[in-house]
Amino acid sequence: MKKNISEIYLAIFIIAVIAITVFLYQETQEKNAFGIFPEKLGDMTIALYRDGDAAMADVKGLHGNNPDVKIENAYIANYRSTPASKAKFWVSESKTKGEAVSLLESMNSRVGKTGMFSDSTPLNIEGITVYFVSGKPEVGLYHYFYARDKRVFWIQIDNPDEAYRLNFVKESIKRI
Repeated sequence: MKKNISEIYLAIFIIAVIAITVFLYQETQEKNAFGIFPEKLGDMTIALYRDGDAAMADVKGLHGNNPDVKIENAYIANYRSTPASKAKFWVSESKTKGEAVSLLESMNSRVGKTGMFSDSTPLNIEGITVYFVSGKPEVGLYHYFYARDKRVFWIQIDNPDEAYRLNFVKESIKRI
């Protein structure tokens, strides 16, 4: 009987040590200073990151402050490597995946009618439908947008090399 009690105490001790080790490891890990974005994507490094109220105001402004556009959170990031390689992200987060898909469909139905962008071209990248539009020079020439889970991503990539842009979007889908 005493052997069983000592084995129980040993098991409790081992579980406690493991739990404390896991807790301390998680507490000592550096928090990502850039929210959902990695510090590097492709050959670019993050140059600006915003979330919270400032990002919400900017992203809602892109939708013309339309009251039908309901988002829970927003994120903005700019990446740079050279003058020819820059990327900007505008990300909105909806309450549900269905709301994000609805927002994407609404954006896609209006984007070609604004006069600022071409009609969209759907692409399949990493199993996700990604829409491509070209824009006037004042808004940037190359844009990709898609929904994943509860988020809608709009990426502007300032690089004329199509293969470069597609690889950047592919890495973004995998890592963000």
